[in-house]
Amino acid sequence: MLCQFTFSNYCSYRDETIFDMQASSMKEFEESLIVDEKDGQAFLPVSVIFGPNAGGKSNLFRAIQRLFNAVSYPIFLLSNKDETIKDIPRLKLRGIDAFRFDHEHPNEPSDFEVYFRTEGQEFRYALSLDANGITSESLSRKNVGGTRTANLFERVGDKVVLGSSLKRARARTTFNTDIPYLSFLALNYDNDFIKMAAKWLSSAQFVDFDFHFEELILEKSLEQEDEGVIVGILKAAGINIDGFRVEGDEGDLDNKRVWVRHIVNGEPYELRLSKESSGTRKMMSIAFALDDALKNGGLLVADELDSKLHPKLLRFIVALFQDPTINKSGAQLVFTSQDVSIMRSDVFRRDEIWFAARGEDEASTLWSLSDIHEPNGNLVSKNAAFDRQYLSGRYGADPILDRFLYWED
Repeated sequence: MLCQFTFSNYCSYRDETIFDMQASSMKEFEESLIVDEKDGQAFLPVSVIFGPNAGGKSNLFRAIQRLFNAVSYPIFLLSNKDETIKDIPRLKLRGIDAFRFDHEHPNEPSDFEVYFRTEGQEFRYALSLDANGITSESLSRKNVGGTRTANLFERVGDKVVLGSSLKRARARTTFNTDIPYLSFLALNYDNDFIKMAAKWLSSAQFVDFDFHFEELILEKSLEQEDEGVIVGILKAAGINIDGFRVEGDEGDLDNKRVWVRHIVNGEPYELRLSKESSGTRKMMSIAFALDDALKNGGLLVADELDSKLHPKLLRFIVALFQDPTINKSGAQLVFTSQDVSIMRSDVFRRDEIWFAARGEDEASTLWSLSDIHEPNGNLVSKNAAFDRQYLSGRYGADPILDRFLYWED
């Protein structure tokens, strides 16, 4: 599970920024928390990030995706045995998205670190990138509940120092330095700790609806065998679809068609997938990610999850992760949203609500509702009207509008 993600000098985030999925001591919705039986530490099943347009919500999504994909993409590409892949593109990893609004940071590395738990182990993986490539990288681990931390490896530039377990495995330190050393190890060595870390990082799913890419490729990606999972989730969400039919020869994506079946007055009717509502297509495109995360206890990160979804449908998705009878494997959902109607004390814990906004220096800042204090010094009450207080400007991260300025001028 994701415990904490830290990064700096990436896109609009100049300074060190911490996104935390470790539950605070707040008492609301304790039954929804994911508790590690080994040491009793509790983690959040869901977190949502609010804020104005251009405040930094999507850049947080991209920062998390950047680190995870840096490791998983080389593993996926270089382990793919499909002979149709004739030319593997150069995999050199560069940091080209540093903060640009001063003279110092564009020339500095972008730094990322993720702290996570999997299979009884606690890992910390760090990666730094500048315009020339990877500047540093490290991986450490310890037993959950233990006190002794073991360094698996540390890398500075092209030089790698091995920890004891990798020394015993006689891991090579000469490798393609354009890719993360963790990716190289996962591809070439059968080390349990390396496999655990690489598997967890590679299993995270990222869904970006900003440019509707998921909906555009839906018809090309659906298979008939997907019908049971997708239709089951849609019916649970109150979307009345009986099934779908995939038409066309396997492998012929240009002529592939999907017809969605509805039952009306006892009679079956079919509608081309492209004619279904955007909300239905969106739920169909995210259904597998939801199913996989909840069954396997994975991490699902989504940008603009609320786009084209009714607030009740968005609450339905959130509730799946918050219900321990459904989320039995400890899955986690992190998403950005503009839908303030779900910013309610009966939907989220205070530490599950985050805000992102830019200051006058164009640098984004991230903070949690659980960190905000009222003028009297007390924390925001767990029974407060979060949505109304946010819209009134009490939490920050709300749009500052110059009323009719353009038209008046």
